[in-house]
Amino acid sequence: MMSTKKRNFAAHQKLFTTRLLAWFETHARFFPWRETRDPYKILVAEMMLRKTTAGQVQTIFHTFFDKYPSPIFLARATPSEIEDSIRPLGLEHRRADLLKKLAKNIVEKHNGKVPGVNEKLRSLPGVGQYTANAVLCLAYGRDLPLLDTNFIRILERVFRIKSLKARARMDESLWRLASKLIPKGKGREFNLAVLDFGALVCRARHPTHDVCPLNDFCLYYSNLKKE
Repeated sequence: MMSTKKRNFAAHQKLFTTRLLAWFETHARFFPWRETRDPYKILVAEMMLRKTTAGQVQTIFHTFFDKYPSPIFLARATPSEIEDSIRPLGLEHRRADLLKKLAKNIVEKHNGKVPGVNEKLRSLPGVGQYTANAVLCLAYGRDLPLLDTNFIRILERVFRIKSLKARARMDESLWRLASKLIPKGKGREFNLAVLDFGALVCRARHPTHDVCPLNDFCLYYSNLKKE
């Protein structure tokens, strides 16, 4: 027989998913890379979003892909040309070098098409599990988790889970939990909901507990009220 603790945890997992999706329906943020299912645009956008803000990427998104509409065009560009296109993001030399290598690899080894297989995506320069999952989920519709720092923070707060790993993003148990939370066929919506929830409500600093749809069972908030 399932213990009360386990039953409550399972019930809260379901509430977590249901309420987040309901919240997302009225609070979703708009970004141009969310309006496409093109794996090339999604992959490059994920590369651009590292160590910069979504707002900065948004300012160059359309002009960048007007200039480089496919990996072939990006592979042909010189590093200095790419640097000029992404200068508003900062770290332009490092980013330009990576984007150039990425495009060349896609052209030379994958016939100019971003692969839809995890192992092949992971073989691309600069692509780890998060980025591979982002492409597979957001472009190819796979129900895969996007476990980043924000998602981990939300899981730690709501379920009072703490990874024992020095780098929590490498904790396979967290990846498994994140995967279990995804409702079948709703991976894209769920992951985007988590991203927006972490940015707007369950922020690293000054989370807005009073408007949080999870505050009645969030263990972090429950402990705060006891203090």
